Amino acid sequence: MTNPVNLYVRPQTIKFSTSTTPPSGTLTITVGNFSTNATTSPEQVTVVLPPFVRWNGVNPHGITIINIFTYSNPAAPQILRYDDPTKLSSSGTQEHSVNIEVTLSTPTNSPVPDLLPYGVVNVLPTGNDIDTNLSRNIKTYSAVAPPLPLTPPLGSNPVDLYFVHCTSTLVGTLAPIVTQFQLFNNLTGINLPTTAASNLFYVGGPFYTISALPTNLQGSLIHTHRDFGDYDIAMVVVPPLFALPTTAQFGIQANTYTGPDGNVHSGADGPRDSLAIFVPSGNDFDQNSNDSHHVVSQLGLNQLP
Repeated sequence: MTNPVNLYVRPQTIKFSTSTTPPSGTLTITVGNFSTNATTSPEQVTVVLPPFVRWNGVNPHGITIINIFTYSNPAAPQILRYDDPTKLSSSGTQEHSVNIEVTLSTPTNSPVPDLLPYGVVNVLPTGNDIDTNLSRNIKTYSAVAPPLPLTPPLGSNPVDLYFVHCTSTLVGTLAPIVTQFQLFNNLTGINLPTTAASNLFYVGGPFYTISALPTNLQGSLIHTHRDFGDYDIAMVVVPPLFALPTTAQFGIQANTYTGPDGNVHSGADGPRDSLAIFVPSGNDFDQNSNDSHHVVSQLGLNQLP
């Protein structure tokens, strides 16, 4: 017999301290339940850390974190997951918070942004608990970087990478659609071309998947979702001297799952926020890394509750 619940998640901003090397901080994630029914099974929490942020490997008290994905380039987000065993009582009267200790990996091709790229977290029920209102189950969060000025290496090539993303609308769950990025290199008064490949990392999900990669650029899925709460991460390689703008189009499609009630469900109608970042490599140095990343949003309509 299924148990209807109504979960929500509330992450807090990471604030890094420079008193340690590398700089360290804490990500606090709070989960709760708005339903009049208490949860009967653990809550599954999936965390996408901001680019350049890494978990320090220490489990919080009473929690076992699984490292789902880590990539060699620290600009690609790390994905973590844990089950929170707390039985959440009804109507939001009980919440539970978990503190995840993280460190900052300093980028080599840019200074640390004043406001680090966003991360995103989602919570889903397990067992016989079922949540048919997933509108509060996803939340982005920010990270405040310490002042870590970085002088461009001698002889490096200055660039200023940024992108514009067009929000797309997923209507229903059957037909894939296209979501588009426009990639730029902008410097005040001049345009200096990139001299090495640049990388666009796009985190797609949850509740939808990346179904197709750009056909005009070299790309790959460096992480593929393994279930409804997981994410896809695509990496697209943009060659040097790329045209301004260069367009990167991805196919995306709503994801579904079969609930404990035996029915097929998908995400809630409304926005679904994730993230993307566009970074240089080689001898290129991005002097203004504050505009190389931001939240990427899609909309869902006519989904399966």
